[in-house]
Amino acid sequence: MQVLDSLRGARRWLLLLLGAVALALLPWTAYLTATLPGRHVAHHWDLAWGGFDVFEAAALGATMVALHRRLPQLPLFAAIAGTALLADAWFDLLTSSPGDDLRWSLVEAFLAELPLAALCFWIAVDSDRALASAARASAADPPPTAPPGRPAEGRQRART
Repeated sequence: MQVLDSLRGARRWLLLLLGAVALALLPWTAYLTATLPGRHVAHHWDLAWGGFDVFEAAALGATMVALHRRLPQLPLFAAIAGTALLADAWFDLLTSSPGDDLRWSLVEAFLAELPLAALCFWIAVDSDRALASAARASAADPPPTAPPGRPAEGRQRART
């Protein structure tokens, strides 16, 4: 019982901490917006974007594996992938130069990143339905009816 009480107390402290940080970020964001320069040359720009794209691919890959294997972590992976896609679209649009660069960023955002992010968020919110849909799509590979190594109730083991 004491463990439950300590967990409840920790939960309250975590709620207070997260709320305080969220509130503190509002004036900090206003300060940064007002004081940071509008232009900055970034070293290792190529590595930053390449690394982020690897993270994005890993998140999408984890979502795919979780969907295929019907893992309970599916909503988490899908939410991470959707968030990464939104961030990618946001930074692509805000860091692109006017002209062709901006046009290509808009095309990518509206035809690829944002629709895929919406799909990932749908999977995260409605993972039960997404898993059922994936199960229907892979009807040739039905889920096992009993844990591996154990016969289903009412059935005999196959003789070898």
